[in-house]
Amino acid sequence: MGVRVVTNQHGYLRFRIYWKGQDIAVSTLYRDDGPQGRNRRLVNAKALLIEENMRHGAELHRALLEVLGDCPPRLMPTPSPAPKLRTLRSYYEEWIERKVPPLVRLSTAKRHRLCFEAIVLPELGAALFQDITKSRLEAFRAKLLRGKTQRGTTRTIKAVRNIIDWHLRSLWRDAEREGYASLFPRLDWPRAHRTKPDPFDSDERDAILAWFARNEPYWCPWLFFLFWTGVRHGEAAALRWNDIDLKRGIISISRSRDEGEDNAPKTAGSTREIPMLPWVVDLLKRMPRRLHSDGSEFVFLSPEGKPMTDTWWPKRGAARRPVDDESKGIWFRCLRSLGTRPRRFYMTRHTFIAWALSEGANLKGLAEYCGTSVQMIEQSYGRYIRKDFLGPLIAARPKTLGKAAVGEKNGPATGPPLGVLGKRPEFPSEFWWRRGELKTRIREHPVRKSSIFKGFSSRNIPPNTVIYRLSSLRDGFSEVISFAS
Repeated sequence: MGVRVVTNQHGYLRFRIYWKGQDIAVSTLYRDDGPQGRNRRLVNAKALLIEENMRHGAELHRALLEVLGDCPPRLMPTPSPAPKLRTLRSYYEEWIERKVPPLVRLSTAKRHRLCFEAIVLPELGAALFQDITKSRLEAFRAKLLRGKTQRGTTRTIKAVRNIIDWHLRSLWRDAEREGYASLFPRLDWPRAHRTKPDPFDSDERDAILAWFARNEPYWCPWLFFLFWTGVRHGEAAALRWNDIDLKRGIISISRSRDEGEDNAPKTAGSTREIPMLPWVVDLLKRMPRRLHSDGSEFVFLSPEGKPMTDTWWPKRGAARRPVDDESKGIWFRCLRSLGTRPRRFYMTRHTFIAWALSEGANLKGLAEYCGTSVQMIEQSYGRYIRKDFLGPLIAARPKTLGKAAVGEKNGPATGPPLGVLGKRPEFPSEFWWRRGELKTRIREHPVRKSSIFKGFSSRNIPPNTVIYRLSSLRDGFSEVISFAS
């Protein structure tokens, strides 16, 4: 991006503008009168203003209009066509018919239909897309937060954001491509509170498995597999026998089952091959299989012999709003009988991840094993990560470390030399062994050797005599020099 002033073949000044990879020429009516001429200085000043406006984000035609008051028609933007007028309800009726499997998941299509018909259309169905402004969406959001659900509970920020930023925005994005709507009004959302997982501890997990082994043995392999692999329920429900290699102990996860149909896993990283723990391999080897099987049948089946679905997962039973113990399903009856705090059936996955982290599992390896990200594990399960990270380092202490720490003949580089270890003063200072290192070795001098006090004891030396002892502790050399002051 830049603007230069050049002269054309007729002697007139013009702007040469470099903008978005284009070299654009804009002519003026000013003749070139030299570097110090009035016209040249005026056009140079306008070039600086144009370039400054463009650097602050202004489009080229707006920068030219602000500085020059005019703009060539070829540089003016093409006017966008007027948006087509259509109400939200009329477009929804056409849009929802296109959201069918396998283009979208069956569960996604059901949620879209339920959300629009129960919540969005009663409030915004009769409005045109052009009339749904940011202020109107904010009023709609406030009403959702104040209102109650069919169960009589209040909606959370996350639930309201799913209605607006997932369901409504999906429809709006397609309407924008077809020319019925402009950009979706962006709302500012507060930071949502993220609920931490509440996994079972080892004793609770073992008690649950023991309860199912005694009371509901049919479901025990299903629970055991979920507790000791950490896979998602949809991934476990979609497993076929040809996805499992019992000889190598490997599971290949490439599908997820929901609403009675197979789909791709939740994320791209969820397609994976993972090794199984030895006791999980033993469980699968003991499970019954057809004698003549091609491996295409499901590993886990309902009591009716059909593929596993939400209805048959032992978490809630067929009742969505349980009123007694029988309608709560096997899962909650188990927790109630054990006196364990009620938790969602999905806690089987959380329990495995928390247990693996507490046992010191590698964070990156665990994320790949469970088909999630390291960031998600750190945010949700950070309190289960072992903090004694120095423990494995201390255990890996090299056997040669003792020899490496002992200095050679001259001693270690960071301590006193071996020759002066016995000359440590009574009140040593830091690096006391370095005293005298910068001094040269004292040479014999005839004047010093002929000192009149040489050979006398200290009690025979006059009190006004100053005695200097020059020493080099590293060399072990010393000499007494004295003279009368």
